[in-house]
Amino acid sequence: MTRLLDLDAGFKVRLAVCAVLLVVLSATVPGFATISNAASITENIGLIALVGTGIMLTMVVGQLDLAVASVAAVAAIMALSLAETSLTLGIVVALLTAGLYGAVIGYVIDRTGVNSLVLTVCMLIALRGLALVLAPKRPAILPGDLFHISDALVIPWGPVTLLGIIGFAIVLAVGWLMRNSKLGLSMYAVGGNVERARGSGVSTTRVYMAAFAGSAMLGATAGILAALRSGSASGIGFDGFLLAGITVAVVGGVPLEGGRGTIVNVLLGALIIRLISSAVALGGIPGSFESIVTGAILLAMLLLDYQLRRKGRTRHAHA
Repeated sequence: MTRLLDLDAGFKVRLAVCAVLLVVLSATVPGFATISNAASITENIGLIALVGTGIMLTMVVGQLDLAVASVAAVAAIMALSLAETSLTLGIVVALLTAGLYGAVIGYVIDRTGVNSLVLTVCMLIALRGLALVLAPKRPAILPGDLFHISDALVIPWGPVTLLGIIGFAIVLAVGWLMRNSKLGLSMYAVGGNVERARGSGVSTTRVYMAAFAGSAMLGATAGILAALRSGSASGIGFDGFLLAGITVAVVGGVPLEGGRGTIVNVLLGALIIRLISSAVALGGIPGSFESIVTGAILLAMLLLDYQLRRKGRTRHAHA
């Protein structure tokens, strides 16, 4: 029980930040407190939470995946390119390819000890080049007879859309597996102390492969959903995914040193970021202001988590 409470450190503060933002922005920003804006916010949370959750998987095991945006681009182009034959086939092939790629990356990191930041930066560049090769002159386009899918994904159902529901469902399923499966608990163990985990019989190869495969597949899912929403996918259309995903994970309290992090906090991190973005868009505020506020919140959350971990260590030392 103590371990689970430790993993949820900062939840109340993040929940309070979300509540304050909702109240203040609803009272001050015209058009913010509307059903249509709520649907837009939840839809975009569904996308960035997928990317942030994937990055969280690698951060929990003490690594970091920086190639997620390029993976999303390649997967989206593959899915739409095969849609002329079968969209279902295209999605399945894209997701399986992403999963295989991620598993190979995890295997290489475990077996060689290469730094994950360096390796995934290399893959970010290489996969971006591949995406441009796959769609060299114009974006991959969703066939005209499938555009009803785009409409179905974004039609508001009250304060949500189908795209948002799909994103939330996948993220919550991943969160449940991390807390209730042997593999998920092994990820926390490896991130907390890799040598101790190995001594306990945990296969770090399996854990790293699962973490990077999960990150790649979640990034690919976000890319495919974004492409289906817009009806197209290009090699440079997903560059914002990486920064958004890392920001969501960090605001959600996932430390780079590993061993900690929860889906609930990541979702709250995504909500904080999207509330700010929505207010900036509706208020006609320059995008630079959004960056300043987001950076300030990011710094505040980093300091908060540092203080919480420091208090936790002091409490355990006196116990």
